[in-house]
Amino acid sequence: MSAGTVGFFLGVAPGLAFTLWNLGRAQRAVNEAQRTAREHGAMLGLTFSPSSRFYYLFRPAKFIRPHDSEGICQAKAQLLAMRKLFLRRHVLGGLLVVLGGFVGVGIALGVAPSS
Repeated sequence: MSAGTVGFFLGVAPGLAFTLWNLGRAQRAVNEAQRTAREHGAMLGLTFSPSSRFYYLFRPAKFIRPHDSEGICQAKAQLLAMRKLFLRRHVLGGLLVVLGGFVGVGIALGVAPSS
């Protein structure tokens, strides 16, 4: 394996780890929201409905629908409260991956012995 390849993977590793950590936090928030909905006798179908995921990411004003029950509204409000922070962290993770790849390759090629 070449030095550039090793440098690339070492460079992107922190960004990937940060992104996976962010996904884990988001999954815990979804689990908590589902628990809140179940406490009110409702089922939060966020993981089963692509349209709900679309509204959550791109149209948050339409995420809570008029026909949602009180439990669903509370659960969705919990998810909307963490939406901006989740998206910011995800963008930051992507930037860390891209920049880390370039920096890792550059450093690896700079310290690699020339042949």
